[in-house]
Amino acid sequence: MKVNAKITKIIDKPDSSIKAFASVTLDGYFAVHGVKVCDSEKGLFVSMPSTSYTNSSGETKYRDTFHPITKGAREALNQEVLDKYEAAISQSQDEGIEIQDLPEDEDEDECEELDEPEPEMSM
Repeated sequence: MKVNAKITKIIDKPDSSIKAFASVTLDGYFAVHGVKVCDSEKGLFVSMPSTSYTNSSGETKYRDTFHPITKGAREALNQEVLDKYEAAISQSQDEGIEIQDLPEDEDEDECEELDEPEPEMSM
C-alpha cells in the first residue's frame, strides 16, 4: 500500500495539543482528510478523524471515522504523516511560511489518545 500525506495546516498556538492537520491518500484511490498531528507528554502522535457523541453517562466520547486495521498500515500512515510534519516545520522555519492559529471552533479534546487498542483484521 502506498501512503502519501500532505500537511494542510500547521497550528501555532502554544497551549494547543493539535500541531497540524493533514490529508492522506491511500494507493491513489482513497483520500482521508482531518488527520491531526498532536503533541502529548509522550511526544508527537497521529490522531485519526473522529466524531463526538455523548454516552449514557453524559460524557463526551470520540469515535474514529477512519482508522487503519493492521499494525503495518497504522505504522506506515503514522510515519508518513509525522515525516511530512517534520518537513513542513523545517520548511516553514527556512522560508518564513506563515503558520496559522487554531480555529476557535476546533475541539482540543479530539486529540486525546484512545485507550482501547484497535482490533487487527487481515484481508
